[in-house]
Amino acid sequence: MSPNRNNKGKKVMSDDNTTNINNSKPQKRLIIVTGDKGGVGKSTFARALFQLYINKNLPCVTYEADLRNPQLERYFKKDYRPIIRYIDIFHRGGADDLLINLDESDCPITLLDLPAQSGGFFESYVKELSFFEVLKTDINCRVTMVSVISRVLDSINVLEKLRELCKDQVDYIVVKNLFHGEEEKFERYNDAFLRQNLLAEGLVELVMPDLFYKSYDFIDRHALTFNEGQTHKGTNIVIKSRIKSWLAEFEAQIKPAFNLFGFDIQPDDCYYPAVVEKSKELRENEEKAKNQDSNLQSQDIAA
Repeated sequence: MSPNRNNKGKKVMSDDNTTNINNSKPQKRLIIVTGDKGGVGKSTFARALFQLYINKNLPCVTYEADLRNPQLERYFKKDYRPIIRYIDIFHRGGADDLLINLDESDCPITLLDLPAQSGGFFESYVKELSFFEVLKTDINCRVTMVSVISRVLDSINVLEKLRELCKDQVDYIVVKNLFHGEEEKFERYNDAFLRQNLLAEGLVELVMPDLFYKSYDFIDRHALTFNEGQTHKGTNIVIKSRIKSWLAEFEAQIKPAFNLFGFDIQPDDCYYPAVVEKSKELRENEEKAKNQDSNLQSQDIAA
């Protein structure tokens, strides 16, 4: 919910890629995907969002905060390693590079996938660094807080704690993951008093479509991106069609929040080809180093 107001005094969301009157830097956008409970679908949402940035040539840097199950790394590391970075949200100082890189980087979009059960640690980090205030005044970066929810009461409790922490310093998006049931089945959230307050302040609600489990398991089994799932040698026509349709539906469902995700920035057709080329170079160097080590070991054995 942006503090900016129109002539009628009604709150409106902030516009992306603008310049803050107190800051000469172009505005950046930090998208934080959270849920604080495992299995709600936040990493799936982050993966699909990152895939759209790639497909649309919108420069993005991603941050993995789930070091035990780094899904962005698992699915995208092969071709996009230079823009997949890591922070340790669970230890003091472990996430400091996020703020430093946001300040120093020219990349307009940063995507952070927070792990489950990290809410308390993230809260400490935010308070210790006056995180949102620094982003606004020193970096000119606006935050989009994406809360992916299931149908359980804990999803409401987590959202309430998030609101208490972030107040009106971020733009809020709630995503109903239809894997957990049809949209009207989210009764606990739909009937929540908190929801009514957030909607009055500008909350954007989205749904994430359910991908049929056989197609989802296929890309999971082979650690494929959503694009690769359509071209893999083991993909059949049904899997390909389902993944393609799902990604198109995902894009259609998030359109009401396109500006909050940074989709209104200028595309850069050179950004991702350069990233892919750098990834290829890193893999080749690693392979050469591995072969050299293997040759040295063979020589030592022969000696």
